[in-house]
Amino acid sequence: MEQILSQDEIDALLKGISEGEIETQKEVIDTSEASEVAVEEKVEVKTFDFLKFTRGKKERLPALDFIYDRFSKSFRSALSLFVEKEVEINLEPMQYVAYGDFIETLPLPTNMNVVATEKLKGFFIVIFDAKLIFSVLETIFGSSNTTKKQKVEGREFTRIEFNVIKKLIDIVCVEMEKAWVPVYEISCKYSRSEINPNYITMITNEEVVNICELTIEIEDIKGWMKICIPYGILETIKGYLISTPSREDSEMREKWMLKLKKRVNDIPLEMKAILGKKRMALQEFLKLSEDNVIVIDKYVNDPVEIEINNRSRIRGKLGIYKGNKAIRIEEIIQ
Repeated sequence: MEQILSQDEIDALLKGISEGEIETQKEVIDTSEASEVAVEEKVEVKTFDFLKFTRGKKERLPALDFIYDRFSKSFRSALSLFVEKEVEINLEPMQYVAYGDFIETLPLPTNMNVVATEKLKGFFIVIFDAKLIFSVLETIFGSSNTTKKQKVEGREFTRIEFNVIKKLIDIVCVEMEKAWVPVYEISCKYSRSEINPNYITMITNEEVVNICELTIEIEDIKGWMKICIPYGILETIKGYLISTPSREDSEMREKWMLKLKKRVNDIPLEMKAILGKKRMALQEFLKLSEDNVIVIDKYVNDPVEIEINNRSRIRGKLGIYKGNKAIRIEEIIQ
């Protein structure tokens, strides 16, 4: 049976709908979809700096934790002897941040000390809290606890205060060298001090640095000291820093170094005593024959140079010793 409406039936249906005699199905709205649309409209878009994110994701260097743990213990003993009072030092977790973000956290003026590391071929920066410096000053000169009563941050340091800071840096350098010995031998030397981070131009604001913070307490006064090392300098010796050295590793390394030194001492060296030199043209050289005399560039009593691996290392006098021709050493050439 064909389900086709006639024209009269169609007209009657439209009339019933328009007059309300026939109920129609109402449109159902999905509230969940509507809420999702509303939430999507409220979402704010923020820029994501992929370069900054990549720079911050640096490989951790476990040996640095070992080094700073040794340093905190030895520095505590050295500082206690310096101020002749008991000192407590707590090591905070290390951080890897951009240098620009780090210097924004420092007060101005601040105390930043550049320490050159010759064998590491780089440098690190030591920053002292003003409260720590004044606490050390009060302890040394025996004054009352004025650090609590007055604001010490934000003002420049005097010459006497800088002298105390220099002594603290000397202690840091000595203890840092000791702490690094089991991992990589370094040599620390104080370079200069700055009160404004912008004056230290060896590091760009975008460069990632390793930050070690030590909380130092002298009597009832707390301060901090921070050590900042550029990550690029640490990367040059990353092979030494990716694993924590053990006591067995140190003993094996020491035995290996002793054997290596012994083997090096047994290496044969070729030594040549240069009696004199003469430059001549090839044409003149070809004319040489027996009984000809070659005049060299030295007199009979001039010192003779001894070459090792084609480099002059020793000067001495030519003579005879126990019937053999010999040279008496008079100078070692550095």
